Amino acid sequence: MGYDREPRYLHPYIAGRLPKILDAVKSKLPADHTVKLVSAHRTPDDQFKLFKQGRVFRNGSWVKVGPVVTHLDGFVKASRHNNMPCTAFDIGIFRGSTYLGDSPLYKHIKEGTKLGLDWGGNWARFKDMPHLEMPPSVFFKSSLEKDQGLVWQHYLQMAGAYTGVMDGIFGTNSLKALKAVTGQETRNLKAWDFLYNKFGKLDARYP
Repeated sequence: MGYDREPRYLHPYIAGRLPKILDAVKSKLPADHTVKLVSAHRTPDDQFKLFKQGRVFRNGSWVKVGPVVTHLDGFVKASRHNNMPCTAFDIGIFRGSTYLGDSPLYKHIKEGTKLGLDWGGNWARFKDMPHLEMPPSVFFKSSLEKDQGLVWQHYLQMAGAYTGVMDGIFGTNSLKALKAVTGQETRNLKAWDFLYNKFGKLDARYP
């Protein structure tokens, strides 16, 4: 994929906290262990590939036949990883150069909760030990949709193309500004790359 481990696609709230989170988790591990960002943004197609793991399509529906890694297919049910910028990420633990896909050490990912994130290990239905995500309470107006729109509006305002209200509602004026600045008609990877390369990461709004 080439972009799934790129911090540039993390929401500013997460990107600003990532170094401290990684340091906090590493401080709990044995000396020969390290931690890395192993999954950030995913497209819906990427998500669907993960969804199919441990499942087969039978009689018109996907049936579980083995261990699954996600209950979200990226289309009917989107993952927080599918957001742009993504509002969730996974941390991997390594012993030397060996990736530990399953280890009791993943309990230490909960250190991220001390820096304002929710931990997948606390979920009741499906425990996702490497996973951290933004809680709804930190979104602009407690709305994921408006928070996503506001991040893009900040970039487009910096570009001088968006002069409307900073309300997170990504309507006609925001879309026109996006097209004028990036040449893209949707908030996609190409549009994000253009804005990120031109203006750098956003962090002023998220101390």
